[in-house]
Amino acid sequence: MKIRHYDPRAGALAILRALRPDATFGTKRLEDFPEGDVPALPYGLVALDGTTVAQRVTATAAVRVAVWADDDAAGYDLAEDLHASLLAYEGGPQIRGFGPQLGPIPTTDPDTGRPMSYFTVRARLRPRTD
Repeated sequence: MKIRHYDPRAGALAILRALRPDATFGTKRLEDFPEGDVPALPYGLVALDGTTVAQRVTATAAVRVAVWADDDAAGYDLAEDLHASLLAYEGGPQIRGFGPQLGPIPTTDPDTGRPMSYFTVRARLRPRTD
């Protein structure tokens, strides 16, 4: 029997989309969208910064969420709300819960010049058998 873990990006995306249906979430950076197909703001990028496996059934992933909004205050407020909501998440089918790691941090996107905020959380992943 093979033991694997759920995709932390897919799990975090599902949680964030349920928490904030008024925002768009994905795994692409804004500059990766074709011209004319950029999603409306607010937009949240969910990325994986690495996974650590301590035992076969225990994995923790660093999940980074970057948020762009109409202005820096709105982006930071959304990032703060998402960060707090993930830390309060009580677990589900893919992710057991989240722990704090970094942020939220307000900054300027070096690629687009737009204001953005980001944070990183530790996702405790559930094992699955294939």
